[in-house]
Amino acid sequence: MRQCDAFVREIGATIMKTLIIIVSFVFGLMPACAAHRAQAVGQTGFLQHYEHLKPGEVDGAVMVYRKPDADMRGYKNIVIDPVKVVLRADSDARSLDLEELTELAKTFHEELVKEIAPIYPMASVAGPESMRLRVAITDVVPGSPVRGVLSVLPVGAAIAGATKMATGEYADVGKVEVEMELVDAASGERLGAAVDRRVGTKAPFRGSYDDAMDAFSLWARRIASGLTMARAQT
Repeated sequence: MRQCDAFVREIGATIMKTLIIIVSFVFGLMPACAAHRAQAVGQTGFLQHYEHLKPGEVDGAVMVYRKPDADMRGYKNIVIDPVKVVLRADSDARSLDLEELTELAKTFHEELVKEIAPIYPMASVAGPESMRLRVAITDVVPGSPVRGVLSVLPVGAAIAGATKMATGEYADVGKVEVEMELVDAASGERLGAAVDRRVGTKAPFRGSYDDAMDAFSLWARRIASGLTMARAQT
């Protein structure tokens, strides 16, 4: 009898291990972190102005501006202002806890510093050879994670319950919108600007602000990449 019980336990453990491997494989291939660009953005007044902003490239920022004749070779360091929270008039984030919004802004600022510091030294006080990066979170919507018992789905299958709205964004997924501006720290002349909005995906085991965090990392890496290319001008 004991041998039979041991055999049953061993079989059960083997089945559970196999199931865990299958679930991990399926969800590992799903685009859980694949936040995509939204179709439209708003304006808050955070930027100096919104003139000359044009639609960005595919999967780039929704609206962008680059000064055509900007010469970045003379800049030796950068001031990254603390990320602000300047919400759109129609933003549902106005109902969120102020402490949560402040923490998101702090996290975004830390991500920017982490990615940009290896390229340009950080300056606490702007000088004649400094750039200034201004960033504001203008909207954020927490996601509603899919939790609980999940069926093993075919690879590439969508998670049930994701309802697409007229805006092209899914309900219950994380969303975040930002306005960003790079200026000459001495003159205030604009070197570049962008307004972007990222929308997450309906995926299991995602925290409420995981989509926002993914977007922060994406934007920080892209800004750093752009500065790297600009610094390589000859």
